[in-house]
Amino acid sequence: MVMNLTIAGGEIESHVQFPIGARLCLHVQPPGARPPIVIALAVVRWKQGDRFGLEFVRFDGNTKQQLEDMLNQRDGSPSE
Repeated sequence: MVMNLTIAGGEIESHVQFPIGARLCLHVQPPGARPPIVIALAVVRWKQGDRFGLEFVRFDGNTKQQLEDMLNQRDGSPSE
């Protein structure tokens, strides 16, 4: 489960554990029938129990804009 999602990173709760510094590719499924948003490179920056924090390091193509648009819609803010 993804929590506290921002353009810079997010918090994950999972039974799968990764060490600090692990490099991941993350697929975020937006609400509705939109295709997943793929973060090309995310790095584990902290962990505590079954939660860990990711920093988003690299986005490919227009992925960063797609994530921004999704976050703006979730917050109820108009996207420009």
